[in-house]
Amino acid sequence: MNELKAINRTDDELRVGNYIILFGGRDLEGVKPLSTEVVWRNPDGSRGEFFSKSVDLESAYTATGRIHLDYEHGLGKQVDAPDAPGRDDVLGYVDWETKRVDDRGVWVERALNRHSSYMRWVEQLIDAGVVGTSSEAVESDVQKAADGSILRWPLRRDTLTITPMEWRNKTENVVQAFKALGIPVPDDTANEPEPEAEPEADQSAVIAAKGRLLRLRLSLLEEQ
Repeated sequence: MNELKAINRTDDELRVGNYIILFGGRDLEGVKPLSTEVVWRNPDGSRGEFFSKSVDLESAYTATGRIHLDYEHGLGKQVDAPDAPGRDDVLGYVDWETKRVDDRGVWVERALNRHSSYMRWVEQLIDAGVVGTSSEAVESDVQKAADGSILRWPLRRDTLTITPMEWRNKTENVVQAFKALGIPVPDDTANEPEPEAEPEADQSAVIAAKGRLLRLRLSLLEEQ
């Protein structure tokens, strides 16, 4: 799993890191929420999209060395509560200077502002291991191949989320919560070990995150 992990804490900043991009592995796009029904396919008939090592991520935003970071692509107020972080509540930034490319993907550090009014809540979720990440590109400049390979993904934004499209960005706790709620995950997670029990101090954050997944599922069912 591509778990978001704390690297360093100061009074002002929480440094966390994981892969902002993972190579290989098709995402969950093209599947109707809460089912395995395919709603669209790639031009060659395959389903899902993926990154390869040759993907071009550079943009006017990466050229500045920083990519702003929000929560749930700014939709927290809609899917959580009116007082959740919104689109303009910037929690920190991706430090593009820390970018490291290997065979697995593109690893980066993120600097989170601990003075943000939302960070006490977000930090609990990170420590509980229920937060993933999801990147956002300049949509007009995205390029994809017929087989779903993403050729160009010019980064514009990054987000903290517990429902990332790329299933490997979900931590063990969230994958198990998805399974318990009947939300499909790729078959290759079926043989992975059960997550270790969370420390008692983290239970409330885990329960809150799983509760949010349930609320999300119910809202999606209502829309169908």
